[in-house]
Amino acid sequence: MRSELQRLFADPPPGSAIARARDYGIDLTQLARNLSLSPEQRFAKADQALDMARELRSMREQAKH
Repeated sequence: MRSELQRLFADPPPGSAIARARDYGIDLTQLARNLSLSPEQRFAKADQALDMARELRSMREQAKH
């Protein structure tokens, strides 16, 4: 399935939503990379991003004082 996704993102069918997104200027590499991960890996990645956002918010609040 991974190679099918890679081919689909590298050469999307004309008129498809993926082709329209690419033509609009959306970088599909990040989407393809995320779809190659398992749901558990994607969840862990999102959880790490949330932790980072919370840490940055805390640092911003500390800097205000």
